[in-house]
Amino acid sequence: MGGCGKTQLVSYFLREYSNLYAQTIYVDASSSSSIKADLQTWARELGDGHERDAWEDAMRALNSVSHDEQWILILDNADDPGLNLSPFLPTSIRVTILITSRNHDLGNLSTTNHLEVGEMTTDEALAAMLQAARRRLPLCDEEIHSTQELLRELGCLAVALIQAGTYCRQLSSTIGDVYQPYTFTQYLRIFRSHRADLMKKAEPASLDNYQRGVYTTLDLSYKILPQECRDILHILSFFHYTDIPLAVFAQAAENGFKDPIDCHPRDSLHETTVCKLKHLLLKNMEWNELHLQGIIRNLRSFSLVTTSSMNDSLFLQLHPLVQAWSRDMNLTISQLYRGMAIQVLTACGSQNIEINRLLLPHMIDMLEQIGI
Repeated sequence: MGGCGKTQLVSYFLREYSNLYAQTIYVDASSSSSIKADLQTWARELGDGHERDAWEDAMRALNSVSHDEQWILILDNADDPGLNLSPFLPTSIRVTILITSRNHDLGNLSTTNHLEVGEMTTDEALAAMLQAARRRLPLCDEEIHSTQELLRELGCLAVALIQAGTYCRQLSSTIGDVYQPYTFTQYLRIFRSHRADLMKKAEPASLDNYQRGVYTTLDLSYKILPQECRDILHILSFFHYTDIPLAVFAQAAENGFKDPIDCHPRDSLHETTVCKLKHLLLKNMEWNELHLQGIIRNLRSFSLVTTSSMNDSLFLQLHPLVQAWSRDMNLTISQLYRGMAIQVLTACGSQNIEINRLLLPHMIDMLEQIGI
């Protein structure tokens, strides 16, 4: 997913092993036009008659590397599932191709290795945050507890950890010879009260020189998501972020997304919520699991959800910060999506003990959201 350190890992590799490659060609692969522009710029910088080269000339150069050299082509941020990279992949064995992407499916292009970069381990995450904050172990008990809470709420995501550490370092001070750190306990408190503002904030002076805040990084994927994928993502964000069963949606659809029993009168918005769920989740007014799975596959291609299977059932997971970002995006619209999530849970009412067991953690999370 965005912010886990893909580009930074490539940058570190190139610094450590720069002697392996006679030429390093870095390309912004966020779109076809950006790839062509960067290839053309690189080709023209070769000089010696290349000043008017186009991107096609760059590809010809990449396919004619001499036998005594090895070059590396980096296609960075190739996140758009609709982007066809094939025209931009040299066939020469003298060119190493390295692609970074949130699109898991691009791993199928690999002829050698596909490395899936995920969350840091707890120890790695703590070390990164301490380094960014210029702090060292041991910490007092209160600080240890606060760091554990931060690692959990930030989901051990590299960009968020560096951002938190950098923020603490920037607000720390030295009075005389005494260093007065801005503590992780202080950061945790302000994070919980101003999460959205902090996560939008970029820290240009951070340890890894990453120029975007966590939410801004995720916004890049959101901008090119189809609307139905956005809608499903927002609904999912109001479930607990782990083990969301797709069977819940199937059961709710079977019940027409309606209340299983009439306990009290519903307001005028209730019918609108039911209609929106039918429009979004039904195909030709019938439940079609393939339709929802197609939306999930699209979200997965942007690394916004992950999936797992257990006992022939499919479950979804969200990163805690993806969940928070989706909820925080627009508080007014969030009320609508929360209502849709509540209605899915309500419409699942059945005698199926297994489904009721799967619903329990999500119902508890929902009750906590609305303060019950």
